[in-house]
Amino acid sequence: MAFESAHTPRKVIRLLQLGELKTAGQSPFPWFCATCQVCIVRCPRGVDVLGIMLALRREGQRQGWVKLDKEPYFYQAFKEMVEKEGRIREFRLGVKTALRKFPLHPLEEMILLFKMWRRGKLW
Repeated sequence: MAFESAHTPRKVIRLLQLGELKTAGQSPFPWFCATCQVCIVRCPRGVDVLGIMLALRREGQRQGWVKLDKEPYFYQAFKEMVEKEGRIREFRLGVKTALRKFPLHPLEEMILLFKMWRRGKLW
């Protein structure tokens, strides 16, 4: 989900290493994290990125750095889909997110979704 955010997991971890807890806590990336654990599997150092992102979410809420009524639309749609259906349908989630951005760049989003579908990344 790093492509959706200005920050990446690496940048958030680096901010934490530099002692910039508030900046890392205000980053939108923890809210874009899909908790899929791919980053944990791929990390050569074995860093628990998921645990860090979840902790940043909690700390951001506790400290008031993040307002829950302004959480990113992708996260809202993701959460609603899981609550209603108990699973994620990537194609529908992508379409919902792309249409929410309308009229900014839905065509680019639809092209990306089509490419992902062709590669078998969506079902």
